[in-house]
Amino acid sequence: MNRVIDLRQTPPEGHAAARREKARTQNTRRELKSHAFAFITVVNNEAQYAACVRHIDALQVPLGYSAEKIAIFGAASMAEGYQRGMEASTAQYKIYLHQDLYLVHRSLLSELLHLFRTYPRLGLVGVEGATRLPAAVLYSVNNPFHSYGQHWTYRRPGGLSSLLGPANRRRMHFNRFRSFIGDYLPAVVVDGFFMATQCDMSWTSPLGGFELYDKVRAIEFINAGLEVGIARQQMTWCLHWGPPGEPTRQQRMRRQDDLQRKVAAFRQLYGGYIGVQAGKLYELRRGTAGELGKDPAGEHLGVVIVAINGRERLLRSLRALLPQCEGLKEVEYKAVVVDSASDSTVEAVRQEFPQVTVVANPPSGGLAGAFNVGLRELSFPSYVLVTRDDAELTAGALARMVGYLREHPATAGVVPSLIDSDGGVHVQRKAVVGTACSLIRGEVFFDVGLYDERFSTCNEELDWSIRAKRKGYTFDYLPEARVLHDRRGQLRQEESAGFAERAAADLWLKYKHAGRRRAVALYWRQRMQARWLAFRWRQDKDAVRKIREAMAQTQGLYQKFCEENRRPQLL
Repeated sequence: MNRVIDLRQTPPEGHAAARREKARTQNTRRELKSHAFAFITVVNNEAQYAACVRHIDALQVPLGYSAEKIAIFGAASMAEGYQRGMEASTAQYKIYLHQDLYLVHRSLLSELLHLFRTYPRLGLVGVEGATRLPAAVLYSVNNPFHSYGQHWTYRRPGGLSSLLGPANRRRMHFNRFRSFIGDYLPAVVVDGFFMATQCDMSWTSPLGGFELYDKVRAIEFINAGLEVGIARQQMTWCLHWGPPGEPTRQQRMRRQDDLQRKVAAFRQLYGGYIGVQAGKLYELRRGTAGELGKDPAGEHLGVVIVAINGRERLLRSLRALLPQCEGLKEVEYKAVVVDSASDSTVEAVRQEFPQVTVVANPPSGGLAGAFNVGLRELSFPSYVLVTRDDAELTAGALARMVGYLREHPATAGVVPSLIDSDGGVHVQRKAVVGTACSLIRGEVFFDVGLYDERFSTCNEELDWSIRAKRKGYTFDYLPEARVLHDRRGQLRQEESAGFAERAAADLWLKYKHAGRRRAVALYWRQRMQARWLAFRWRQDKDAVRKIREAMAQTQGLYQKFCEENRRPQLL
């Protein structure tokens, strides 16, 4: 759907101010559509915008989602235009982009949606930016060690080529700053040619015009307690085409003078943000470690149980858990069961435990998706207990874990002692906060994010633990809190089956947290290992088939890694 907002006939200033105040009040009340995207662009060149729209129309919209395009003409400032576009759309996910920006990666919306759904604190996403604002305010000026991201650009090359004069024609270049690992990098600012949000916040324009609005916008999100992030692009998302013609010398001088005035005004308004690292800014907004988990409305416990082993195990787990939840002093609780089983589990739970909320897990979500369904249902209470139906809490275990977090406010969560059916204690990996049974503060889940649903078979808990450690959180092992754990439902340990089920997840984990080069090296090691296992288990046709299927998955990932910086195709 295409919509046009024409501001060339503007109302008197008094009416405009009243409308902005009314819109600001309405924005706090209105409900956004969670399955909708909006592309918002301030336009003064219809030919360039037409090319921008062609690339938007070529994007793959995720199944069940809709997309609309909103063009604003005659805006006096970028903030005014974007504010009017934001008011006109009820889509939750809004993408603010320049008219000369072409979205060249067809799967961009799916990758952006994964970021926003996995990381609830991530409010604003860009493709380039910096983790520190330099004294010049412009993030790429004298700031090489703090600038990150990448995009394609169409410009005249500099250096010796500039001596060619008119013969130095514009051409496509790959513009790349420093790279990083993880899904995104928390930043202080992102470039305004592409800004995506998952929540609405009124655009302010203390500087006016079309410069530095992106710096102001990023600071507003940080002040609201949200994160600004630079997306790690599997394939480069954007091509910045630039203006249709080269500006004259006078135009460049006027723009430079205007920019210098705005930089001076920015320093006066936001001087406290210049030269400060992103990590320090977010730590100040997040609060000190001693305030983790404090809720002015009282303590609340959320329980997520994923049912994967059938009705009887789930009922036994609930019979051991719910009395302990009810026995906690001054703690309200809500229990959510996410059903992944195939029998009449839902009806049995509702009959015996009517206070428990039962939701269905999408069949393709895997274990990570099941936990995320429950976590979204809870909405980040003081404490979150994540567990599976093959874990049974012994008497007093929950009270010990909650009491420990009360006594140790700097601790982000606790992991109990897991006991086998024969009485043996599981060997605990200190670096991993497992999903068998863990108690974690809700604020930590909001900050670190949910489980990554791309890990459908395994590694979801290891990935989450790495992200939590990177944020600076610490977790403690509590041996006096004992949980009986039947591991028969876990991944099989045979060599061929274990390799087949873990190969793709291991490769993706390596790419996400160690980078493309190490992931490529792991891929070739996996190929050699797969050939050896296929030869060793050649009599077992089922094992050989699974190994081949696993390697087909890893080959698909490897091809994505190799196409990371592929030259885009224009429309």
